[in-house]
Amino acid sequence: MIEGLNPTSLEPIGMESAQVLLIELASTFSSAPTLSRPDAPNMAARYRTLVEQIPAVTFMAFLDQGLSEAYVSPHVETVLGFSQEQWLNDPVRWYDQIHPDDRARWSIEAAQLIVSGRPLRSVYRVIARDGRVVWFHCQVKLVATEDGRPWFLHGVAFDITDLKEAETSLQEARDQLEARVEERTAELAQANRKLQQEVTERERTQNELAQAVEELTRVNADLEQFAYSASHDLQEPLRMVSIYSQILQEKFRDKLGASGEQFIDFVLTGAKRMEQLLADLRTFMQASATAKDSAQNADASEALSRALESLTIAIRRAGASITHGSLPRVCMHEFQLEQLFQNLIGNAIRYRSQEPPQILVAAERSCDEWIFSVQDNGVGIDPRFKEQIFGMFKRLHRWTDCPGTGMGLAICKRIVERAGGRIWVESELGRGSTFLFTVPAGDTDKP
Repeated sequence: MIEGLNPTSLEPIGMESAQVLLIELASTFSSAPTLSRPDAPNMAARYRTLVEQIPAVTFMAFLDQGLSEAYVSPHVETVLGFSQEQWLNDPVRWYDQIHPDDRARWSIEAAQLIVSGRPLRSVYRVIARDGRVVWFHCQVKLVATEDGRPWFLHGVAFDITDLKEAETSLQEARDQLEARVEERTAELAQANRKLQQEVTERERTQNELAQAVEELTRVNADLEQFAYSASHDLQEPLRMVSIYSQILQEKFRDKLGASGEQFIDFVLTGAKRMEQLLADLRTFMQASATAKDSAQNADASEALSRALESLTIAIRRAGASITHGSLPRVCMHEFQLEQLFQNLIGNAIRYRSQEPPQILVAAERSCDEWIFSVQDNGVGIDPRFKEQIFGMFKRLHRWTDCPGTGMGLAICKRIVERAGGRIWVESELGRGSTFLFTVPAGDTDKP
């Protein structure tokens, strides 16, 4: 079958086919009488041509003439840089070129091959002529004579340097990845420990905060109760001050003189303001004590009407004009909604400009709540005080002579927040103010 092959049309030859060709080639080289053939020269040339097309280093070494190489394929020059002649003329070159770290192992494996006769399969390194390290995958077989004596070795060595370099690169990448994974795992473990510490600290802080809130709630309840009780207890002394001041003013008017009359007026004015302050304080406490879940379905139009009725005198004196459209029903106590309107409209009248007060009350639906607005054309509010004015005992304008306790807007804020809403102001000095507050929509409300 081999005699009919055309060397110029051969496909790449594998290791097994190469070994078959080597055995045939060895037969043509043999000096044994039983194996010689008349056409040996032609056969040698033919098999040599076939072997040399193998993309690997093929070799033969006779054992019955001493361990020396009889043949090496020209591919040795392509891979290692040595010509066939250079390689074969030096009997120990093949051993010298084996990498020093692989020589001992190769010697042991070659000895085992000769003694046992089992094929040798090994990977080892060879030093090329230019000093490069070339990796070979080598397979060697022992061929014996008919009487069992070792005859020759034949083998095929494939250059696997690219594969080994790829393996090295892959291993380096794997090592780098493992190192990165270990590093990242350590970072995550540290981050997890830190997170656990933060969670523990946050839980501790939350517990402390909850305890503080509970304590503040208790203290606040005690203070509110004290303030409510004190406002009641102070009513009687204030009433006595007012009554006896009026008696002094009526019965001893002639003896008091102008200065004494003025002093009595100061006392009565102070007592009246103190009574108003205590009344506002009680109103503030009542707003705090009212529960949200007991709120009524209040009619805002009726609450506004009652608020305007209580402000009739102030409206008439200021020449104020109050306009409003249709107002909805909301989830809130009617009395407290009335108190809201009364305080906000009262402030708009109290802090008016030179022009008569123009006050507009409106409401706009937003999802499940109503946004109420009370707009005026008064003196306005400095933007720096927009948040402060909702505090207790805060006056809109300290320089005005307008009477007031500074509790009105604090009461409004408390009422709105206890109803589940919020309150704020939009204003500029000299351009009036618009107070806005939200209230939950009533159950029967229809936008």
